[in-house]
Amino acid sequence: MIMSKSQTITIKNSFDIILARMRVRQWARTTGLGIQDQACIALATSSLAHALKLGETSEGRIDIYRSDEGERAGVRVVCTLANNTKTDSVSEAFADTRWMVDDLNIETLPSNELEITLIKWAT
Repeated sequence: MIMSKSQTITIKNSFDIILARMRVRQWARTTGLGIQDQACIALATSSLAHALKLGETSEGRIDIYRSDEGERAGVRVVCTLANNTKTDSVSEAFADTRWMVDDLNIETLPSNELEITLIKWAT
C-alpha cells in the first residue's frame, strides 16, 4: 500500500476514533514497525482520543505522518483538541499513553487548540 505524506481524520464520533486507530496501524505497518509497536501506537492514539473526549464532547482531528530522522523511521500522530479547556483530561491522557510511545509532546497553540504529538520509532 502506497501512503501519501500525511492523512487527516476529523473526529466527530467514536467510529472516527476506530477509523483513526486502524489507519495509524496501517501507517505503522508500512513504515516498518513490528506488530507490538503497531499495536502500541494505535492503542495510544485511541486512548488519547477517548481521554480527550474527541467526538463526544470535544471537536478535534488526528493527523498521521511518517517521520524520518537520520537512519530511523517512525510514525507521528498529532491529536488536536479544539477549544482547549480540559487540562485535567490531558493529565490523564498522558498517564495512559506515555508508556506506549517513544516521544510525547504537548503544545497549546495561539488558537487555543491543544496539540499532542505521539511518535513511535521502528526498532
